[in-house]
Amino acid sequence: MGHKKYFSSPSESELQGRDLEYRVLRGFSHWALDAMRAYTRLETVGLENIPRSGPVIVIPNHSGVLGWDAFVLQNEILKFGKRIPRTMSHNFWHQNEILKRLSARMAYIPQDFKVAIKVLRRNNLLILFPEAEAGNFKPSTQMYQLQQFNPGFVSLAILTGSPIVPTCIIGAEETHLNLGTLDWTEKYIGARIPLPFNLIPLPVKWKIIFMKPVRLNRYGKKDAKNMDFLEEVAENIRVRIQQRIHQELVKRGVFKFALDG
Repeated sequence: MGHKKYFSSPSESELQGRDLEYRVLRGFSHWALDAMRAYTRLETVGLENIPRSGPVIVIPNHSGVLGWDAFVLQNEILKFGKRIPRTMSHNFWHQNEILKRLSARMAYIPQDFKVAIKVLRRNNLLILFPEAEAGNFKPSTQMYQLQQFNPGFVSLAILTGSPIVPTCIIGAEETHLNLGTLDWTEKYIGARIPLPFNLIPLPVKWKIIFMKPVRLNRYGKKDAKNMDFLEEVAENIRVRIQQRIHQELVKRGVFKFALDG
């Protein structure tokens, strides 16, 4: 697909030579996620919209119950973007030492604003799902209906000078179908449990679209604390992603989804 022309530096071999974390991530993902990539016939558009260096926040829609969208997206950026993405994950994956070690090896960070600030100020790329589990665990009857965005990522972008790359993931919704969630489990294990209809992924074609970056450089600390402003920007980005998803669904012959916002 010609991805490499957008990312001539640094090379994968250079990254492998100097960064153990990169080798661990590629070693883990090479077989399973590349196989998933082939299985879903993944098409990726707009990789040139991801800055080659400096802090970046990638903001995708979230779906699919089992989190395959996060794995596949991370692998795509790692493999073709030649950047090591950090991913903000549910705090369930950071609640004990075993899970903390596993999460660290996968470059996952907890839902902690201060940790995210540190990650971005070290010029890293951060994947953040602003719908959180409300998007990932929503029932399939709400397929492709984006949930409300937590506006914290807007504040992060302002305080760290990070461009925001809105991202659409299409296909994950149909790969794993969700019947609903068990809400009472949150009291005991700190998380709701989804009720997936299928564990084996259905052979649905996927498409990831990296849209043009949103830059908030003209805004300052005062704006980063203005909740009305943060919610307005977050909603604007949510609508951009929602509308692009609907456009793509129409191309795929799916007409039942009304444009939102």
